[in-house]
Amino acid sequence: MHKLLLSISLICFGFIAKSQPTERAFYGGVIYKSSGLGFAYQNKLGAGKGLGKQFDLELVTYRHPQETKTFNADINNPTPFVFGKQNKVALLKVQYSISHKISQFSDAQRIGIDINCGAGLTFGFLKPVYINMIYPDGAGYEIIVSEKYDPEKHTDKTRIAGYSDGRIGLNEITYKTGLSASVGIGFMWGYYTNFPKRLEAGFYSEYFNKGLPVMAFAKNKNLQNGVYIKMFLGKRVAKN
Repeated sequence: MHKLLLSISLICFGFIAKSQPTERAFYGGVIYKSSGLGFAYQNKLGAGKGLGKQFDLELVTYRHPQETKTFNADINNPTPFVFGKQNKVALLKVQYSISHKISQFSDAQRIGIDINCGAGLTFGFLKPVYINMIYPDGAGYEIIVSEKYDPEKHTDKTRIAGYSDGRIGLNEITYKTGLSASVGIGFMWGYYTNFPKRLEAGFYSEYFNKGLPVMAFAKNKNLQNGVYIKMFLGKRVAKN
C-alpha cells in the first residue's frame, strides 16, 4: 500500500513541476474527519488550462474506531475514560496535491468548483495515557494515585477514577511517520472574490506501518480510510 501512495505522490509532483501559477489563495479553517477534528490550512496556486497545485497542512485529533467512553459510577464526580486506551494521538499531515478547475469563481461566476488529488506524509504524535487509580491506604481510607496505563496491571475498571491531569506524560511523547493520500472536491463562493469561503469534501487514506498503538484490546490497523469535510475562510491574490 505504501508503494501505491508513493507512486501517487510522484505523479502529483510531476504535474506540479509543469504548472505555472497565475494566482494564489490562502485558506484557514476547521476540518472534520471520520477519525477526529482539528484545524486545516491550505495554499492553492492556480495555473493555466485549469491545472494548479495545492499545499495542505492539518493538525487533528485521532479517535480509534473501537473507543468507547465509560465512567466509574461507584465514586463521586467520576470523569469519563476509555478502558484499554494506551496512547492519545494527534496527527500532523503535510500534503501536496494537483487540482483541476471546473469553474472559475469570479464576479460573473458566483461559485467556483475544483477537484484535487494528492499525497504526502502524516506524523502521528503519541502521548501515553495516565489514569487515576483508587487504592486502600491501610487505614480504612482510599487514595488516588496517578499511573501510566498498563493493560496487564490495570484490569479492574472499578479501581479507575478517570484520566490523570493532561500535562502528565508530555515529556514522553513519541511519534510515528506514515503516508497519506486523498481525493476531494471543493466549492468557493462569497460576496467579495478576493475573500472567498471554501468548502471541501472527499475521501482519505492514512497508512502507518504496524498501525498506531492506541488500543490494547483491539486491532490497530495499518490502513485507515475515511471521509473529510473542510470549511475555510480565505484570501485570494493575483500572481504575476
